[in-house]
Amino acid sequence: MSFFDFQEKIRKPVKADNPAGKKIEAISVSQLTSQIENAIKTGVPGTVHVKGEVSNLNLHRASGHLYFTLKDASACIDCVMFRSDAEKLKFKPADGIELLVNGRVAVYPQRGRYQLYATSLQPLGKGALELAFQQLVEKLKKEGLFDPARRKALPRFPTRIAIVTSRATAALQDILKVLRRFSWLQLYVYHVPVQGEGSAEQIADAIRHLNQPAIAIGKVDLILLGRGGGSLEDLWEFNEEIVARAMAASNIPIVTGIGHEVDISIADLVADYHAHTPTEAAQIVIAGWKNVTETIRQAGARLVRDVRVITQDSRQRLNSVQRHEFFRRPTDRINQLRQLLDDRQRSLQLAAANGLRASTSRLARLESTLVRVHPRHVLDLERQKLAAISSRLDISMQNDLANRSRRLLAIQRHLDAISPQGVLQRGYSITTRKKDGAIIRAAGDLRVGDKMVTRFADGTVESTVEDQKQMRLFE
Repeated sequence: MSFFDFQEKIRKPVKADNPAGKKIEAISVSQLTSQIENAIKTGVPGTVHVKGEVSNLNLHRASGHLYFTLKDASACIDCVMFRSDAEKLKFKPADGIELLVNGRVAVYPQRGRYQLYATSLQPLGKGALELAFQQLVEKLKKEGLFDPARRKALPRFPTRIAIVTSRATAALQDILKVLRRFSWLQLYVYHVPVQGEGSAEQIADAIRHLNQPAIAIGKVDLILLGRGGGSLEDLWEFNEEIVARAMAASNIPIVTGIGHEVDISIADLVADYHAHTPTEAAQIVIAGWKNVTETIRQAGARLVRDVRVITQDSRQRLNSVQRHEFFRRPTDRINQLRQLLDDRQRSLQLAAANGLRASTSRLARLESTLVRVHPRHVLDLERQKLAAISSRLDISMQNDLANRSRRLLAIQRHLDAISPQGVLQRGYSITTRKKDGAIIRAAGDLRVGDKMVTRFADGTVESTVEDQKQMRLFE
């Protein structure tokens, strides 16, 4: 049964009734998923080629698997590319890129959905290597690896040259044909494969090894990285990021001669000097040595001129010295020095006398200071200070005590004046209700028959209210 037959079968409505009363056999979710997967396997080819636009791209950091969605104007499908296949990609996929995806369609049971398991990706419109080249160029350019300011100057007269290439290439013979004309050059061929899987790692290791301070061949002056021509695929090892970063980290200047004149690799963009061919790279390396004879001749001519100028100048200075008055009357200079010595001696004696007087004066001041700071003298002064402080303290305490006594007396008088007893002594009285002790402030507070207690300064009087309507005071 094909996938489409199975699809037609599951679309048919299922009768809900069971007139015969026959028991319905249910299947599990796993069984249903297995049937759907078998239908997909029989109805869809084992390998499919699907084109579409990438979206929702996600590289899982832990597993290394690549997840994305492939879509067109009206449909989409989830895709996954396992780490083993994703690591082989030469370019970096991104959202919005149109790809041709090769893989197989299968069911993912845990989610109950079908997806495309991709095994290879091919950009539409551009080759994978071309796209990878453009992406890496943009990345390294932003990091400044192509900045001319970071390039190191080539030594003018290098003597120890390391050639990093394969012994089996014609490029090595072209390089040696140029360099062997200068017999004093020390050439070291560092054999590395320049094509094939793992070649980029070996090229980078060679550059890092030559930069180590304790290598067997010693410190080299310059590295020449060369290879003959070829296709983009053949030269791809020189477009790998690991080679570019090893070259950028090198402390030794690097000259590249890779491919033909039309070939430009990322290694050429990072190199301190980019030659178009291996032969041109070798010629750049020995450019200073080619004109060394003329350079030495010119340096010799400059040296002869400089020596002649120095000799003439020295002769003139010698003649001037010979005509100097010192050589005509040498004793005058001796007498001047003797006079200067006498003046210095008198100055020294005067300075010694002044210094002695100053020291004596300082000693006298120091003795006076010592007397003042003697412990006995200091103790007497402190005793006098203590006596004066004690006297001032006694006086201050007596004055404070007198002031406080006066203030206390004044407060006592004031309290006596405003106390209830004082008020009573001035002729006033206080009347309270006997049963509850409440102070009577108005006639309305009393009722007929209430007993009152009137307090005077010299005693109390009890009374009883007989008439509440007595005449008010001052009426």
